[in-house]
Parts: sequence; C-alpha cells; structure tokens
Amino acid sequence: MREQAEAVQGATRPQSLLEHPAWTRWGAHAAFWLMYLAIRTAAAGADPPEDVNDFPYFVNRGLVVFTYFLLTGILLAVVAGPRAARSNWARNVTLVLGALALAPLTQYSEQFWPQMLAGFSPEPYPFVIYLFQFGWALPLWGLTQALLGYHFESIAQARAVARAQALAYDAQLRMLHYQINPHFLFNTLNAISTLVLEKRNDAAESMILKLAGFLRYSLDRQPTALANLTAELEAQRKYLEIEQTRFDDKLKVRFDIEPGLEHAKLPSLILQPILENAIKYAITPSVDGGSINVSARRDEGVLRIVVEDDGPGLPGEEMLPRRRGVGLANIRERLELIYGQRAGLIARNREPHGCRIELYLPLEEDGVRSTPAPALS
Repeated sequence: MREQAEAVQGATRPQSLLEHPAWTRWGAHAAFWLMYLAIRTAAAGADPPEDVNDFPYFVNRGLVVFTYFLLTGILLAVVAGPRAARSNWARNVTLVLGALALAPLTQYSEQFWPQMLAGFSPEPYPFVIYLFQFGWALPLWGLTQALLGYHFESIAQARAVARAQALAYDAQLRMLHYQINPHFLFNTLNAISTLVLEKRNDAAESMILKLAGFLRYSLDRQPTALANLTAELEAQRKYLEIEQTRFDDKLKVRFDIEPGLEHAKLPSLILQPILENAIKYAITPSVDGGSINVSARRDEGVLRIVVEDDGPGLPGEEMLPRRRGVGLANIRERLELIYGQRAGLIARNREPHGCRIELYLPLEEDGVRSTPAPALS
C-alpha cells in the first residue's frame, strides 16, 4: 500500500515528454511528415528526372506533403481533440481507417499542385499503385497516432486506479488514526470530572492544560504523516503526566532512548493504544500502581520501540479482552498499511509478570530534521 501511495505522489513530480499528450502527439505528427518528406526527397534523388531544372520538384513535393500534414492534422484534431487528449479503442481505430480514407484527397493533391505550379498535371497512378508508392504513409501515420493514443489511455487508467487506491489507503489510515482519540478523550474527561467532584481543582486545571497540549499535538498532525520520535515521545509524556495526575504516586514512568534517534520517523500516536492498555490493564487494577518503561533502540536499520509494564500480563488468546485486542489490532493494521511486511508488533509476557510490547519498523530519518515538532503547551 505504501508503494501505491508513493506512486501517486510521484505523479506530481516533473513529467517527461511522453506524459504530455498534446506535445507528444502533435510533435510526432510534425516529425512523421518531415521524415516522410525526407524519404520522398531521398527516393527522388536516387533517380532524378532529366528535366530537373524545368520544374520545381522540391517545392511541389513540399506542398504535397504539406497537404498530407494538413489533412491528417485535421483528422487528429477532430478525433483526439485539439489537445490530443481524447483516446479510446474506437478513436484509435478511427485514426487508422480515417487516415486511409484520406487517400483519394492526397492522391488528388499529387495532380493539383503541379497544375498550380506549372500548369500541367502528371498522368495519375492507379489508386492501388499510388497507395504502395506514396499513400502507404497514411495508415502508418494512423497506426503511430493510435499507439500513442493507447499509451496515454493506459497512463490515464493507471493513474485513475492508483488515485483510487491512494484515496482508499488515506481514508483507512485516517480511520485508524481517529479511532484512538475518542477513547482517550473519554477517559481523560471522566478523570477530570472525578477531580472536580473531589474538589481537587488545581489537579483538574493541570490536567485540562495537559490535555489541551496533547490534543494540540494530535490535531496538528496529519493522520497520514510521520512524526519524529522526539515529538511523539513528548506527546506521550503529556499523556502520561495526565495519567499521573489521576494516580498520584501510583504510576512511575521511565524513558530510555538511544542517543541519535531524535529524528527517527514513525506514525504519529502509534504508541498511544499501547500506553492506554498499560494504564488500563496494569496500573488501574493494582492497589499499589506500577511502572511503565519506554525504550527505543537502533538495530541494523530497524527502529525497535519497547513498552513494558509490571502488571498481570497478557491473558490467554481466548480470554483476550476486546478493547485491548482493538488497540493492538489498530497498531498492526497501521504498520501494515504504511510499511507492509517491513514492520510489525510483538506482544508477550515478561518474567515474573508484566507485559512487553515491541514495535519494529524501518529506521527512516531523512526529511524530518527541517520540520520542527509542534509546540506542546
């Protein structure tokens, strides 16, 4: 899927000549008849007439070929449009058959221009002989334009398919991204309500300010964009500070990030469901609370991020709570959409107790340094 999105993004890059129908097809039209003029001139030069100085053969030849150029140009404009952008199988066939249908007119031009230039008309060839001697260029021109039309039709269809796939990819990624916020927001607002009811106004105000900072980060991020690790961890610190306001000293948090990974890229808020699960299933049920450790390491071109808690750990597959499964499934699907098989999530229990969630994804750092992380207030 990521390759499909990149293919569509590549459509915005500077295009080659073969991606411009008007330039290419009209240029090919002019080049074809110039080459035809050159071929006829070379053929005439190989067996020049005896009275070469008595008649303007080259001028006559140029006017005849210009007639071919003009008539086929009108055909191209009518069938493919002035910008030569209309193309389908019927139009392509029409170009070939239509060019052949112009043969009587072009054959007439072979007599018309000598009459205009010197007042005489050469003996006309039989039509079949004319086609083999001069008119062969007409169906060949039509075939050339038909192939170019098919080429541009194929490009247009490929772009339409790629755009549809990219829109589906974008919509699915946005859906997965926005699936996170409502759940988190409900929990936080519920906690603020509890603090207000308990008359802990200072704590409630602090939580509101931290929530505003976290939401500012969340809403400022494009769901399909990648964040740098520094900005992502800063946002998660804000989230965990909100939770620490709820749990007081029951929640301990530790970050251990390898130096040099500040600009590593990852999907924004990808850690949010993991931390929410740790709070819900490891910290909340425990009377004494617990701890959450977040670490990030570089491993031969792979970024490995580990979130560990000291809660009861993961239950058996048949007992896996639905909400926890949704959170981890959300992450897996986002990683697969963006990275394919190059990224994933591993969940397992720790010894003697606790849960360990590891994310692995390609280590990408280019293109992030010049973009500062959104401010968190």
